[in-house]
Amino acid sequence: MARPELLVDSGGLVAIANAKDRFHRPVLSVLSEFFGDLITTWPAVTEACHIVPAHLNATLVEKLCHPRWRVLGMDGSGPRIAELLRKYADRPMDLADASMVWAAEHTGAIQILTADQADFEIYRTKTGKRFEVLP
Repeated sequence: MARPELLVDSGGLVAIANAKDRFHRPVLSVLSEFFGDLITTWPAVTEACHIVPAHLNATLVEKLCHPRWRVLGMDGSGPRIAELLRKYADRPMDLADASMVWAAEHTGAIQILTADQADFEIYRTKTGKRFEVLP
């Protein structure tokens, strides 16, 4: 049986790294009860590193080195990412969000840890699946 997987968007990464973030405690609470694999993308990591105070970047990247984390490469994702950016241009969708929709399609994971509840309740995978937004 496969281990459960949880997508972690840039907002979730920011909350993990920054104890002063308003989502820090709720995100840690979810993670304390989740024992599967944690999945993110390099665009989400880049966005999180841009948002958190610079002195927290190394800590954030070190956390991603834990065996339960997978940071997905984006090889071959360009056409789908462009399609998503066009489809959700009215939000507007950013690259990190598009990469998380792509990651859901690529892995089959549908639960997402994010501070961006409004957008991820609207986004759908190519097959029409809805995200289960946490916390």
